[in-house]
Amino acid sequence: MSTTSLPRTASALAFTIGILALTACTAAEPAPAPSRTPPVFENEEQALAAVTETVGSFVTVVNTIGAEGGQNPERLDHLLAPDLKETETAGFADMAAKGWRTTGEATLQRVELVQWWPRPDSVGVIAVAQACIDYTSVDVLDSGGTSVVNPERDQLRSTELQLTAADGELLISTKKPVPESEICS
Repeated sequence: MSTTSLPRTASALAFTIGILALTACTAAEPAPAPSRTPPVFENEEQALAAVTETVGSFVTVVNTIGAEGGQNPERLDHLLAPDLKETETAGFADMAAKGWRTTGEATLQRVELVQWWPRPDSVGVIAVAQACIDYTSVDVLDSGGTSVVNPERDQLRSTELQLTAADGELLISTKKPVPESEICS
């Protein structure tokens, strides 16, 4: 080993140790702050408009499926959460098996928000609403064309719905009658 290479080696070693020391003392790059998902709704007006559109689309698709004797209920897939989709599909399968079909159309009369959140709550609900649906012109006919509707049924029905947000779409996750509601008054 020559005397001139020793200082270079020592110098290179010192440089390497210095770099290692610097990297050991340097904190890792901080992780980027978790990005908050943008709100589904900016305000109550926007929430009401989106819920009304979703419920209106549901009523329209149900009218079509009923008129076609319960066929192709998967047309509701983009409007319903899995559990409700399963229930509605079973109802239409029963309708088809019996050879029933609807005539006339239900109409959405009114929607009111009970509660809404800009982002889904802890169980994924983004809105709770009540809707008044008018069934006055709807009849359900058996395969022989005879009505199977109870003549004393309520023509206006109050329904409470919960909606969730998934992949940028609102889905109806639950629906139940609320006869004590005054939304249809």
